[in-house]
Amino acid sequence: MDELDEVFAVVADYFGILSQPSRLKILRAIFQEEKSVSEIVELVGLSQTNVSRHLNQLYKAHVVGRRKQGTTVLYSVSDPILVDLCRMACNRIAAGIEEKQPLKAGLMDLMSNAVKSADAGMAS
Repeated sequence: MDELDEVFAVVADYFGILSQPSRLKILRAIFQEEKSVSEIVELVGLSQTNVSRHLNQLYKAHVVGRRKQGTTVLYSVSDPILVDLCRMACNRIAAGIEEKQPLKAGLMDLMSNAVKSADAGMAS
């Protein structure tokens, strides 16, 4: 057994959590600031049950954090490396989509906002 097998398994799980478009939409919704489940539902257009299920999976994977404010639970991205990985992946994909300018512009805008948010979060 290769000594890196355990590492590879964990890395595969880490990337696996990002394999669902719904989870990427949720992460996009909370890149800049923490939001409640109802706010996320409104932004991503998924059912509350679906959003809650995905948030729970992201939380268990330590990708998002949550905190209570009164009776409301607020979610935020807790893994700054995730922002960098998503930015790199989106930049790479967008670079290959020159003929589809609206898609590229949307990806670039998404990641530019994510980087600003991550930089602001690290500065505080």
